[in-house]
Amino acid sequence: MPAPRYVLALDFGGTKLAAAVVNVATGDVLSPVRTATPAAAGAAACLDAMAAAARESLRRQPAAAVAGIGISFGGPVSRDRRTVLRSMHVAAWDGFDLPARLSATFGLPAFMDNDGNAAALGEWRFGAGRGARDMLYVQVSTGVGAGIIADGRVYRGGGLAAEFGHLTVLPDGPECTCGKRGCVESLASGWAIARDGRAAFGDAAAMDAEQVVAAAAAGDGRGQAILDRAFTHLALGIANAIILLDPEVVVLGGGLARAEAALRREIEPALARFLPPIFKDRARLAFSRLGGAETLVGAALLVEEPILSF
Repeated sequence: MPAPRYVLALDFGGTKLAAAVVNVATGDVLSPVRTATPAAAGAAACLDAMAAAARESLRRQPAAAVAGIGISFGGPVSRDRRTVLRSMHVAAWDGFDLPARLSATFGLPAFMDNDGNAAALGEWRFGAGRGARDMLYVQVSTGVGAGIIADGRVYRGGGLAAEFGHLTVLPDGPECTCGKRGCVESLASGWAIARDGRAAFGDAAAMDAEQVVAAAAAGDGRGQAILDRAFTHLALGIANAIILLDPEVVVLGGGLARAEAALRREIEPALARFLPPIFKDRARLAFSRLGGAETLVGAALLVEEPILSF
């Protein structure tokens, strides 16, 4: 058993905030604390809520000597990973030096990346991508994100690589949070499925993505039609990414990926349709093995990322 190495991991999501102490030697997540994102109150309120969650997580693990802070942020960050560029769901994050602020609050070094890259790192090190040199991770949750592992390292390009959710898959499709139309996120994210569910079921207040999935599983044709559309466009984006990257494995994670049976039923035939024959069966389709903890695990690994690659 390797000696434990503890990191405080923080996940700033569009609908939830999560903090935990993570043993980066094993991937074990200890004392997780989750709370709803106070999105309407803006960045300052989110930061205060996260600091409270982090203190509670640390209080529950008094014996853990925490070496640093790993931050996953639900939106694009600068090339040096010091500054938030934008949140698609919470106002006033633009230009915010989140690592510096948290480092000052807790007296620890802090490292940040966007949530897709963080989750990809966690899944590659301890989950369904373990052992692969080249992996695409696709996160289907409130939004749609991704992360790329290329030759055993997170691929970031100029800083904005793997913004998979904003690939256009339906020109003149529905409006996206990024300002374009027809993005993968505008068609296959949790918020997009909920939007289509409210339109189809006529309940503007209550319908969410989980209820649409449940309705489809119960045989409701309206729910099934929504998922058919959403996951077909998701598969189109994945097929294009496979053609571009030629990964060994594509790992699906995020809240909606827990509906594995429904996703496989929709995505596997669509991939067969959209991929040219030479790419058939080159990329294995897998689902997260970390039970929703991949983003926290990956955030923690940011503290040790330089020593992780093969």
